[in-house]
Amino acid sequence: MVMTRGDMPRGLTYYAKGGGASKKSKGSKICPEGKAWAKRTFDTYPSAYANLAASKYCKDPNYAKKAKGGKRKGR
Repeated sequence: MVMTRGDMPRGLTYYAKGGGASKKSKGSKICPEGKAWAKRTFDTYPSAYANLAASKYCKDPNYAKKAKGGKRKGR
């Protein structure tokens, strides 16, 4: 018996070949420096917002310095 798309029960997902993680998501790990910075900066580290900021820190280490301000232009 061959199941067609209309015969499949709702809520189940069938993958054609394995259905593993995509190539893009396999290499998306946060660097240790970014994790340490996020733990120092945020009260609750294992959160989506802290992980987003940590990944931005890994891509651009000057990201943490932007939040502190600095010289104001125009004054």
